Parts: sequence; structure tokens; C-alpha cells
Amino acid sequence: MFKNILVPTDGSDMALHAAKIARAIAEKFGSNVTLVHIVQNYYALPAFSMPDTVAIPLSVMQDLETTGKAILAKTEEIFAGFPGNLTTKLEYGPPGKQLVDLVIEDGYSLVIMGRRGLSGVTGLLLGSVSNHLVHYAPCPVLIIKGNEKLD
Repeated sequence: MFKNILVPTDGSDMALHAAKIARAIAEKFGSNVTLVHIVQNYYALPAFSMPDTVAIPLSVMQDLETTGKAILAKTEEIFAGFPGNLTTKLEYGPPGKQLVDLVIEDGYSLVIMGRRGLSGVTGLLLGSVSNHLVHYAPCPVLIIKGNEKLD
């Protein structure tokens, strides 16, 4: 039923809780799981800047990549001993659009993610990533609120 599950993570408590639920669902259905972290490689206010014209210094991008890899490693710990196929991806771009593109390109059958992450004011101004996926992903999107219990 859910052959390939995509689990976006930003390292927040909500994202880690969603990863735990994703593992339980993947084990139940024998699913493959891909953990993904999106590095936003432009300033987060497109109304005031053009993403293609704003450059982020190389040292900042390297720090964002290092942080992204650490977030993926932390989330990957939840899947220690996972009997299925687990992969990780570090992607670049606007998170909502990048995730929808990834779902389409790689044919994921389910996305499992936390309702709120670390976006703060950026999320308020741009709309939430989870909301974007619910509206534009061509597959089911399971939004974890954070109070679900694992049985």
C-alpha cells in the first residue's frame, strides 16, 4: 500500500516524533523510507528578493550543509535496526516546492511529517511546508500533531 514513504525532517521534536510514527507505519507495511532535509539556499523572503539573484556565502552554505547532515543523522538514529530499506537525502531549495518535486520525481506513495517545525516567522510569512504538501503533493500526506501515541 505505501511502498515508498518520504519523511521530511528539520530536527525539531515534532519532526523526530513524526519519524517514529513513520518507522512504525513502514514496518507494518514493509515500506522503504527516505529521510530528507531541505537546505533553503536563498533568503527566505522572496517578496523582497529574487531567489536566483541572492547569493549566500560559501561558508554559510557549508554550515547549512553540515547542520543538515547532522539533522539527518539524528533522525536516522530513530531507524536503528530498521528491517526495511532506509535512505537519506540532502536537498536544496524552497522546502515546500522541493518536497513536492521530490514526491513527483521519485514516486513516493506517502509523506509523513510534523505539523510544525523550526520555521518560526518564516513559516508565518510564507505559509507552512506541511500545508504546502497537503495542497500540492499527489500522494497522501500524514501530518503528525505531536500527541499521537505509538502502540
